[in-house]
Formats: sequence, structure tokens, C-alpha cells
Amino acid sequence: MEEAVKLNEAFHSFTQASRSLEVYYEKLSDRVRFLTAEVERKNEQLKELQDHHRRNLRLIAMGEMAAGIVHEIRSPLCSIELYSNMLTRDLEDTEHSEMSKGISTGIKSLNNILTNMLLFAKPQKPSLKEVKLFVPVEESLKILAPLVKIRNINVSLMISNDSIEGDPELLNQVLMNILLNAIQVMPDGGRLQVFTEEGENYIALAVCDQGSGIDPENIEKIFDPFFSTKDRGTGLGLTIAHKIMQSHNGFIKADKNEDTGSTFRLYFPKKGVAAGPMGQEAAEK
Repeated sequence: MEEAVKLNEAFHSFTQASRSLEVYYEKLSDRVRFLTAEVERKNEQLKELQDHHRRNLRLIAMGEMAAGIVHEIRSPLCSIELYSNMLTRDLEDTEHSEMSKGISTGIKSLNNILTNMLLFAKPQKPSLKEVKLFVPVEESLKILAPLVKIRNINVSLMISNDSIEGDPELLNQVLMNILLNAIQVMPDGGRLQVFTEEGENYIALAVCDQGSGIDPENIEKIFDPFFSTKDRGTGLGLTIAHKIMQSHNGFIKADKNEDTGSTFRLYFPKKGVAAGPMGQEAAEK
């Protein structure tokens, strides 16, 4: 009888130990799954940072090259522009008047391209002050209002009253570029949404269109200098916008929407937040 009791106690102890091991194993499995997910998340963050670093290296190299090209081209172009203006005056009211005007128009176009190249090559130095996010959006949309009306585009604004430290003129330049791109990809009308998103360390201003969307293979390329899917584009608009955002300790991210169109997000750090943590948190979204 005593042996039976001892055997029963031993079996009970074994059962308890077995259950404890099962519970411990489940907790250990949960911990492994959590750590695996954490490693995958960190790898995604690392890939994001590596992509930004490679892009920055390309921008630096091409910026130096662009500055040299502009310097070499602008000097002879100024002489050509001077002689073109003299030729236009001399040929005024003659059959060759339109031809001379065409030359002047071409020179102005080249000058515009060179100016954009200089904006890309020259580091942006923003004059920072407190800016309400809705202000540059409304100012840009006011300028673009005729184009919005002609294309029958419905604009939806859901922008918070948040403020950032920014340069109003440079922010207008970024918003004009992003909004104009969104309008141009909807030639037959659609909905243009502009809204804010907020994280622990960042504020994001999103511009969502209903165009054809960005091809996945072009998502990273669109911010590279001289890359453009437009027939007459210079490929510098988004590159300049990207550099301006960097000068604000932020960045731009583009995504293709699940249904239709694309969304561009402008990430700004909240006051007192460094760019690094803001970028890492935003990259997870």
C-alpha cells in the first residue's frame, strides 16, 4: 500500500512537471516567434536605411557632376542668349521673326533646366520657422485651382492643425511638385486626397491620387536624378523635393495603392525629435 502511495505521488509529481514543461515550452515558443518577427522587422528597417544611404550617395555624386556641367554650359549659353536677343530685335517684323523667337524660347527652356540642376546640386539651407501644415497645401492648391477645375478633380482635405519647423518657400516648392504630379496622372478626373498621419516621433503629410499608380520597379528610381516617366520631364522635380525634405530632417516615401493610384508621404520629425528615430518608425508603416 505504501509503495502504491509513493508511486501515485511520483506520478502526480511527474504530471505536474510535465505540465510545467508544456507551459514553459509554449512561453518559449511565443518568445522565439516574437524574436523572429523582431529580427525580420529590424532587417526591413536596415534595408530601408541602406536604400536611403545608397540613394544619398548617388545624389551626392550626381550633384557634384551636375554642378560641373551647369558651370561649363551656362557661360557659353549666356553669350548665345545675348546674341539671340539681338537677333530677335533685328528680325522683328520680318518673315524670320518667329524663327528667332523660337531660338529664344529654346534658350529659356535650357536655362530653366540648368536652374533646376543647380537647385539639385546646391545644398538647401532652409530658413526654419513654425509652419502650419495646411498653409503650404492651401497655397499650392490655390495656384493649381484652374488645372484642378479643368480636369474635373475632386479635392479632399483632412489636414490637422499641427505645426512643423520648416521653410515656407521650400515647402511650397515640394508641395507644388507632389500635387502637380498627382493632378497630371488624372487627366480624366478623379479624387485627390491630402491628409495627415501622426506617429510617436513624426507627422506625415500624405497626397493620394487615383492615377494608374507607380510601377513597383520604379518606386525607388523616381527619386533618382534625371529619371522620369514623362515624355517631356527633366527628372529633377522629385529629386529636388527629396533633397528639400532631407534639409528638414525628413524624407519622402512613395507607395502604390492597393486599388488604384499612388500615395506620396512627406515625413517630418516632431519638434525635438532627431531624424534617425523618426525615419525608423516611419519606415515600419
